[in-house]
Amino acid sequence: MNQFINPFEGNYNPLESLLGLLEQEKERIDKAIKTRGQFNPVDMSRKRPLVIGFAPGDGIGPIVAGAARTILEKLLAHEVEKGDIFIREIPDLTIEKRIEQDVVAPPSSIEVIDQCDVILKMPLETPDSSRYPNVPSANVWMRQYMDLFACTRTIKNERHEIDFTIFRCNMGTPYQDALSAGICGLDGKDEYALCFWPQARIDIERITHLACLHAIKSESPAILLNFKDNVIKPDAAALNWAKEYIDNNFPRLDYLSVKPDDFSYTLTQPTKLKAMKGEKSGVEFRLTTMVCNNIVGDMAGDEAGMYVGGIGGVGSANISFSQGMFEAGGGTGTRMMQEKRGDFASPVAVVKATGELLEFIGYLDLKNRVFKALDALEKAGLIPNGGRNGITCSQAADFLLNEIE
Repeated sequence: MNQFINPFEGNYNPLESLLGLLEQEKERIDKAIKTRGQFNPVDMSRKRPLVIGFAPGDGIGPIVAGAARTILEKLLAHEVEKGDIFIREIPDLTIEKRIEQDVVAPPSSIEVIDQCDVILKMPLETPDSSRYPNVPSANVWMRQYMDLFACTRTIKNERHEIDFTIFRCNMGTPYQDALSAGICGLDGKDEYALCFWPQARIDIERITHLACLHAIKSESPAILLNFKDNVIKPDAAALNWAKEYIDNNFPRLDYLSVKPDDFSYTLTQPTKLKAMKGEKSGVEFRLTTMVCNNIVGDMAGDEAGMYVGGIGGVGSANISFSQGMFEAGGGTGTRMMQEKRGDFASPVAVVKATGELLEFIGYLDLKNRVFKALDALEKAGLIPNGGRNGITCSQAADFLLNEIE
């Protein structure tokens, strides 16, 4: 029997990382598979008492957090007073504490996270992996830790008559933790960057189920499936799993499969988004629902952000059948903070996420109030844009609060 000889040098061993990843994934997937056939979303409007966790975040996070928390507390004041809803701040979930303790999340943070039904999270910084290799993304970790397998982003632009939701699979692909990717040394030099691309069928089934429910609610006859299946084997498998799940469980729904590059081209032409044809029926349909893997969904969500004023205007919901975490689409504004422009950060995305959280826990009327205030902010030309128009985050937040009142 030939002994495996690792030709790579350095701290990253591809074989060991692959085995570690597969062991970690097997445990997670075995647990998820036990829920197959029991995909029943919990009606969060009936879950009381309910605990909302609040994470102020890093970078521009604490700046935009004020608007989100004030709006949340104002709109839920009656429920908080009655003891139906509790809002608890998640402590120590900061870049400084995480690096100091060399952990993805401090124990004090995890203790509160474990008590939460839903979380409203501001942006969290991901440390430079070359300097802090053992402190991976807390954003990715929280989604995985809470088994929030679906990230949804709603893209709505009335002028272009666009209104669709992207269902992005939070599990699988190189968005796993540090076990899935690394730099290998060869002859003392960094010569290879390798990653593993896992994708579990159960994750595709779960996200496809949620997407089908959304399509039916939207009165759409079909779903768009966005996977790079022509060159990436896990994507080809994922696409087939999604189609098979729809055929077996939602036979009246049609679908259309596209490649990410095809969709990017289509995205620039609103007329194409309103005139697609299902693969099974050939019937034209309007895009309301899209399913993607993790990386493709990340790119598609950011690209589509152009229809809602850029990435700072996109809210994200990370959900399972029984929990949710709501956040802004985008990062911590590192460059803005370095250039002392943090006060000009836009609170729009986190306020949108606040509205999505309110709907998730049963308050559609409150979400509508939030989004109506955001529409008024846009019409008034008061959305901060990093300092170019001189409008501050606090000015925008004050306007939104006045509109909600």
